Amino acid sequence: MAETTDLTKLGVFQDMIVAERPAGKDEGRLGIEGMTREDILIPRMGLAQKMSREIDSTSPHYIDGLKFMDLFNSLSKQVYGQGPLHFVILRRDRPRWMEMIPLEEGGGIKDRNVPPDDPRTQWRPNNQKPIATKFYDFVILLLTGMDPAEPLKNVMALSLKSSAIVAAQHLGTLINQRGEKKICKGVYEVRTSHDTDKKSGGVYAIYKFKNAGWLKEGSPLETLAIEQFEAWEDREVEIDRGVDDEITFDPAKLEHEARQTVDTGSTAGM
Repeated sequence: MAETTDLTKLGVFQDMIVAERPAGKDEGRLGIEGMTREDILIPRMGLAQKMSREIDSTSPHYIDGLKFMDLFNSLSKQVYGQGPLHFVILRRDRPRWMEMIPLEEGGGIKDRNVPPDDPRTQWRPNNQKPIATKFYDFVILLLTGMDPAEPLKNVMALSLKSSAIVAAQHLGTLINQRGEKKICKGVYEVRTSHDTDKKSGGVYAIYKFKNAGWLKEGSPLETLAIEQFEAWEDREVEIDRGVDDEITFDPAKLEHEARQTVDTGSTAGM
């Protein structure tokens, strides 16, 4: 049985989404080209992990009310909860690699354009992860909670890396299955869940995506989406990644911490 989609949170936009693919000619596989002009900072839809600084009340980046598995806006600090949220994709970038500065050294981006065949993208001896991090970046228009008077406040980045790579690949599959329509016409749903690392036993938050219909042909929402698709097409986007993008689940670190706890406990019991 097909899974149903809850659109009740879309408010005035609920009637502008349809389940069936709209009629009309094929328009080519548009929306996946990279952008080369203008450097613009846009917020990121973050996902709170147990180690995220945004849920640490002692951190200057603390967001009041944010909980593990909540989605949030990195600049406005708005908390979206665990979903479901609905969005359209204004642009999908090609996967990219970036080298990050370790958090203990201040954090930030050391090299934002590491070539795919660079040694820093390869796994190292003793199963050490690559020096560079792979990102799947999207520019999206969040439909849930949008103010019709200020829709551009809901333009943000969806930047997926590390434990979210599988979710990014699943989203890519959903995009590919839609066929030859402008990428901005498809509606997607995101909600959060959690998974457990088999080695360390650590629990981490994950994204769950699914198709949620199409924008209704000729609707004001479809017009807005197409306008924004065209507006962002030629712009190079600077995503608000914070100090280290976001502290995501790190199985190696959790395994190391668990081992230290066991060692300490063994010593204390002697």
